[in-house]
Amino acid sequence: MSDSAPSTFSLWLEEALTGWILPVAALAAAGGAYLLYTLGLLPEGPAAAALAVLVAALVALLMVKPALAPSAEPIGRWLAVAAAAGAALVALGGALPAVLPGEPLAQGELAAAGESLPLPAGLAGRVRVLAHAPLPPGGTPQVDFRLGGMVAPAEGRVERTVSYARVGRGSRTAVAHDHNETWVRGTLAPGAAALTLDRLSGPLAGPLHLAVHGDPLPAGLLWAVGIASLLAAAVAHSRLRKGNVAALAGMGVAYGLLVGANATPVTAVGTSLGGILLGGIGGALAGGFLELLAKLGPWAISAAEAEQAARRKRGA
Repeated sequence: MSDSAPSTFSLWLEEALTGWILPVAALAAAGGAYLLYTLGLLPEGPAAAALAVLVAALVALLMVKPALAPSAEPIGRWLAVAAAAGAALVALGGALPAVLPGEPLAQGELAAAGESLPLPAGLAGRVRVLAHAPLPPGGTPQVDFRLGGMVAPAEGRVERTVSYARVGRGSRTAVAHDHNETWVRGTLAPGAAALTLDRLSGPLAGPLHLAVHGDPLPAGLLWAVGIASLLAAAVAHSRLRKGNVAALAGMGVAYGLLVGANATPVTAVGTSLGGILLGGIGGALAGGFLELLAKLGPWAISAAEAEQAARRKRGA
């Protein structure tokens, strides 16, 4: 015996939930986290980490929602679930280590080229080094440094930049931006017992502070998972025929990669909000383009075929 036809309201509700309501709710929740941060109730790092968890959870929920429908095509369903897991992994794995790295494995201050930071015994493989340098007041100083003790020397830069903001009508004022913290990544040389400051150029107001952390999810791995997630989501969309799965995957993947590449604990919230905005736009465009291409592949099913499969399931 077949089920009765869904009402117009139920169809509208399903479309709204998979369309604009949950994204708007995500923005509202992100705004709440930012409000707690501005009120001083959440520190910089934990506030950005809360945003990362929120983004990953909502992207994954929106991606799997069309796959959970009883009439969903089986292959499309499992591809959507796998793609959602991959997008959430990239969003969390890219953002969390950058904004909330935890206790360092080693840390210290280096004031001049030739000084070194001892490493704990047994530390090997890929590491991330958080470098913080106090900049002198005034001007636009730029400091470049290079760390030895890795397979390939790792280089970094801290600097002050200036932008201009409009004040009143017809006038502008200079606004200084201190970028005095950066991540440096690399692989420790076999048997390395210390990181050495091979080169330091530019004015500093104090020593260079280094904090060494592990790198369990290197950028290359996140890129690979992100690309695989996007491709799986595009094929899933071509079979489910609803939900914009690939566009959502692109948003989550782009957010994680952007925040992981640009955020530090002292710039966590601002960079995370920028990642939500830029990742949402760029990722959605990339995912939407892949959705269009996937519909041309031999794995795609037409809307009529999807409807026939749904009717067979309802009849069963």
